[in-house]
Amino acid sequence: MRATIHHLRGLAATLLMVCAVPGMASDDRGTAGEAQDMVARAIAYYDEVGADAAFARFNNDPVPEFVDRDLYVFVFGPDGKKLVHSIDSSLVGRTLESYIDVDGKRFGEEMRQTASPDGTWVDYKWKDPVTGEVVHKSSWMVLHDGHLFGVGIYVQ
Repeated sequence: MRATIHHLRGLAATLLMVCAVPGMASDDRGTAGEAQDMVARAIAYYDEVGADAAFARFNNDPVPEFVDRDLYVFVFGPDGKKLVHSIDSSLVGRTLESYIDVDGKRFGEEMRQTASPDGTWVDYKWKDPVTGEVVHKSSWMVLHDGHLFGVGIYVQ
């Protein structure tokens, strides 16, 4: 319960910051709901075609279902290695333990510890693919079939 309240507070703060971005049209940025929907679509596709075909599609031909503006799918395997990153294939193979943001937050470990079949939000700082700047990011993480599926929203 305590973790759920923490994540709801984080999500509320993130959503408030997204809504308050001056000069940024709302259609230029993905929303929390769109991130959640993209994770659901990625999981449905995985269930439909299997891991190999889904991960190949997510990595090599993700548009438009699995990359939309600043939203993109990423997946970690049961062993904690990144199997998918729809916009930066150089990150494939990195382990959850290696993900530490500029403030020293071990967000990869938090993803592993808090992801559930119902989903959870994990907050950290990451490079925005639109601006190239390191900004606040909140990723929706769902544990499915031993894999961590994620899509994040960026906050300026």
